[in-house]
Amino acid sequence: MEENQIKFESWALVELFGHNQLAGKVTTETIAGQEFIRIDVPKTESCPEFTKYHLPSAIYGITPVNEEYATKMANKINAQPINDYKHNEVIQQIIKEKLSTLNLQIQ
Repeated sequence: MEENQIKFESWALVELFGHNQLAGKVTTETIAGQEFIRIDVPKTESCPEFTKYHLPSAIYGITPVNEEYATKMANKINAQPINDYKHNEVIQQIIKEKLSTLNLQIQ
């Protein structure tokens, strides 16, 4: 007998171990045979929309809320898609290369 599986889909506030929070549209997704929690964080005043995947074991709690509340919480939390200094160096290098290319095309 197969077990019925309910696909989770809700706007929510997600509490992660390490005192981190994310807010957005939460669904489940299987990647390489492993079930992940997918969090689509909406665009905020300081950050474009982005997606994060977490294993369920990294999650302390999920509180379903409506879209308006999740969007306001995402803005308040101000999570960034990439927040490691090594990523910032790579992003700065890409920007520098793109600007250099643009400068050559303008001249």
